[in-house]
Amino acid sequence: MLKKVLLLTFICCVTTSVVSQNLNDSWQIGVGVGITKFGKNDAAFIGDTHQFQVPRVNLTMPIGERFSIDGAISFNTIDVGFISNDAKYFSMDGSVRYNFDAILERFSPYVFVGGSIVDSDRKMTPTFNIGAGGIYWITDAIGINPQLYYKHSLESFESMRSHIQGTLGIVFRLNWNNVFVGGNHAGKRSSSGGFCF
Repeated sequence: MLKKVLLLTFICCVTTSVVSQNLNDSWQIGVGVGITKFGKNDAAFIGDTHQFQVPRVNLTMPIGERFSIDGAISFNTIDVGFISNDAKYFSMDGSVRYNFDAILERFSPYVFVGGSIVDSDRKMTPTFNIGAGGIYWITDAIGINPQLYYKHSLESFESMRSHIQGTLGIVFRLNWNNVFVGGNHAGKRSSSGGFCF
């Protein structure tokens, strides 16, 4: 009887650790698309209400148990007929993420703060960003990454206005953080509870 209780306790502990783990604790590279939305008055100034970015690429590096740094570049869309931008939009984004524990086993949400340099038709302008997103891991190495930015531009800048940017991408997990100096490797739990080397 005691052995059964101990076994059941062990299984519960292992299951809890797998479900509650942080799935965003590894290097990631992503590619996707973005869309920005300006308010009515700001759109009149910018020259467009919605602007599309294709492609958008990003690289994420863990810097602690809960934190990671993300860098991204959003390119102005090349006209493809039904998608076109009346105004130029190119941005370089940097942010610090706080990663929460996984929910529903494979979805790992996060919040972030950071800044951008946005190149419009006039000149490059800095913005202050806040937002949230998450990654749903389809497999241990591939995930879907939606996120939402609010990019605040000071009124003193003449080339940009505050706006919202939504992005959707596919991310790939890179297990570079499992490689140690001297070529030694150590096992690490993956999101499925196994080990990555």
